[in-house]
Amino acid sequence: MLGAFAVQYPEMHVFKTILQTLFRFFPFPTRTGLRVIGHPGPEAPVLLTCNFDLTVRRLLRALEGVDCFLLVANSKGINVWCASVGGMLNAHAVISVLKTSRIAERVHHRRLILPQLAAAGVDVAQVEQETGWHCSFGPVYARDIPAYLADGYRKTPQMRRVVFPLAQRLEMAVAWATMLSLLVGIPTAIINARSLPGVLALLWGFPLVLFGGYGPVMRCLPGPVGVVKTLLLGLTGAAGLVVWSSVIGHWEIGRLVGWGLGILAVALVLGFDLEGMSPLDASATVAYWGRRWPRTLDLWAGFGFAFEPWFTLRVDADRCTGCATCVEVCPKGVYELSGRKSRVARMDDCVQCTACLRQCPTGAIMAAPG
Repeated sequence: MLGAFAVQYPEMHVFKTILQTLFRFFPFPTRTGLRVIGHPGPEAPVLLTCNFDLTVRRLLRALEGVDCFLLVANSKGINVWCASVGGMLNAHAVISVLKTSRIAERVHHRRLILPQLAAAGVDVAQVEQETGWHCSFGPVYARDIPAYLADGYRKTPQMRRVVFPLAQRLEMAVAWATMLSLLVGIPTAIINARSLPGVLALLWGFPLVLFGGYGPVMRCLPGPVGVVKTLLLGLTGAAGLVVWSSVIGHWEIGRLVGWGLGILAVALVLGFDLEGMSPLDASATVAYWGRRWPRTLDLWAGFGFAFEPWFTLRVDADRCTGCATCVEVCPKGVYELSGRKSRVARMDDCVQCTACLRQCPTGAIMAAPG
């Protein structure tokens, strides 16, 4: 009912986009099943995506003017990347929507185009074995799909690479600021309403500065992982507060210490998994300490968070057939073809997503503790 209402009243799309941006960390499911876009015939392409409402609406907008079929698989209302890595968008979800949508009755071919970022979670060999559909991975971003289809299902290197542009970074900053405002702002309003404007300024200002300057922060601030970098940024902010207080504010020491600790607390929360905010970087904070003290991974597992230990990759040349699947699914360009074989060219860029390990059809890619 809401979907029909939103089509009739476009302002509902704006409202839903704002809501889903503010609360990005919460699931927003939309209906699963088949969507018919334009006037597709029996040879029209068949694409698949998750059932995160914002993703589906953006994909539909990107596909305007393209005649195709879109399958929306059940990912528990979570976006493609998070659902794939988290196991919600998997072979079972793909097989289920292929069968229940009865798309096989609408087309003559058996070619399914999956989002590239689903490669970390979908076992395409299982999908092909149980359904007879051949799976390939399309571009990372929806905007590139029309060009990909028009060029005979060929991806350029740019279509395979993940970036973290300003618009996405600001969306992440807004999502974090909203969540922190709920967790901290509401208790503050109850306990000490006079300090609420300052608290909200901190909770919104720090994420906006951090994600707005994400590139310089990651490149220029010293430290091996995001939490170290953000704590340095927090210390800079606390030092600036001390300078401001000594010149203008003249705060008493207790108030100054409280606000300084507040800045560092926000920096710690945001920095813990800063690299995991997009597929651009590995979740380096956990991996960094896990490599030095492996028992920390067991500690996290006790809380229900199972993290893989850090690994390095190599290609077994005897098994490699040069099919370039690893090149197609890697979001960071770690692999390249050398002659008729694949090789690991940029291990330092690996984000530990395991897409290459999962999708290599001959098992030529090997992982070892790094």
